[in-house]
Amino acid sequence: MLMLVGAVCSPPRCRRCSERVTTIAVMRFDRMDRAALSTAAALAFLTLVVIWRGDRVGVRVTQVTPADGARFVAARQGVALTFSEAMDRTSVEARMHITPAVSGTLQWNGTTLRWKPTQPLMPGTYYTFTLEAGARSVRGRQLLEAVQVAFRVAPLRVAWLAPADGSANLFVLDLSQPDAAPVPITSEPFGLYDYAVSPDGTRIAYSANRAATDSERDLWLINADGSGRTLLVQCDSEVCQAPSWSGDGAVIAFERRPLIAGAVGRAPGPGRIWLYDTQTEQAAPLFADTQRLGSLPRFAPADRWLAFYDPLESAVVVLDMLGNAQVLLPSALGDSGAWSPDGRRLLYPDLVAVDNEQYAQLVVADIETEIITPVLPLTRANLSSAAWSPLGDWIAFGYQLSPAIGGAGVQVWRARTDGSEATPLTQDSSYTYGAISWSPDGTWLLAQRFYLPSIEAKPEVWLIRADGSERRLLARNAAQPAWMP
Repeated sequence: MLMLVGAVCSPPRCRRCSERVTTIAVMRFDRMDRAALSTAAALAFLTLVVIWRGDRVGVRVTQVTPADGARFVAARQGVALTFSEAMDRTSVEARMHITPAVSGTLQWNGTTLRWKPTQPLMPGTYYTFTLEAGARSVRGRQLLEAVQVAFRVAPLRVAWLAPADGSANLFVLDLSQPDAAPVPITSEPFGLYDYAVSPDGTRIAYSANRAATDSERDLWLINADGSGRTLLVQCDSEVCQAPSWSGDGAVIAFERRPLIAGAVGRAPGPGRIWLYDTQTEQAAPLFADTQRLGSLPRFAPADRWLAFYDPLESAVVVLDMLGNAQVLLPSALGDSGAWSPDGRRLLYPDLVAVDNEQYAQLVVADIETEIITPVLPLTRANLSSAAWSPLGDWIAFGYQLSPAIGGAGVQVWRARTDGSEATPLTQDSSYTYGAISWSPDGTWLLAQRFYLPSIEAKPEVWLIRADGSERRLLARNAAQPAWMP
């Protein structure tokens, strides 16, 4: 500006002009300065207001699962908290507790914290989960009020399909009510083929027939109270069946088989594994290769692994869903096995030679080390229908001695996972048992039973105490029993 003044002022008036223009320049500088200062002050004031209001509001918990007051929470569901911003994890974890006291594990995923019990919660019991005030975010904001969630674990409930000799639909029985009757959940005109309950016990995926014979089977979803029936996958000229839920309930794996015309009607052909995403509501094959076959998909509880049977490989395939690595477990029996509660071991049957004969024996595969060990010493018996206890310290299974040495029906046995303390829980040679599973609290076993001497016998659903001390008939002419989580 001074150079500009010097250029326009004539010498006689240069000093006065300079003084006048300099004064004007200073005045202009002061106005600009005041404007800048005013803007800065306004921004500072707004910042202080935001900080003041933020400090007053504090960090918030924006979502809690289960909801406060929930009454049918799955025994393994746990609690999830989502925060409004990233948290100082140590300050959060130090302020958490549950009553009655139960040990659990913590897992963070961004701003969401999940607490899972290390053992199943007790059915019908009320629990209170508390996060005390004072937990801090990484920005230093505090949780100003405690968060408390009270919920009730669902009572022991059993599901099955009935009638077994007709168009079977799904029924659920509440075992906590002595005089309760089974409640119908579905009403499909041509019946269900099979079903799977979601890990949190709130939804059921099932395959339903379109007609009485030679028909397509579609995949459906329904709420556990019978509401919200929704078609998931329409399977034209195919059967969709054998659903299995991922541990977080986000994906349903199932097998899809084309119906192939034969001499008498149509029959399901080779299967492929498909995945249905419950968030996007889209279904897609697990493998792009149409020649990659598979059946009986089963998700591990921890979501990482998916097991299925590959008939071309004559093996159980365990697929790492995070890295696509695969483990092949040779087996000729077509069963994809049962996962341990921690999702690290797979229990499945394989044919083993004993005294120049072959018998189905149970083996356990450690997926990470790929070490396979037999459950029991090899014997002249067929072992089947294996199930893990909720804590993974026991297994229950079907045990059938060779007919050559007096064996008849399959009996229910239990043993430690290392094979010790093997004990028969039933000894009824005229009956055969299958579809064995443990109750969420580990006190009962559920099984399906047939009476062998009669060709017209219909399956029954039975409860058996885990120590074998008590048995109870639940339903006649019923099949595929399962526990509601």
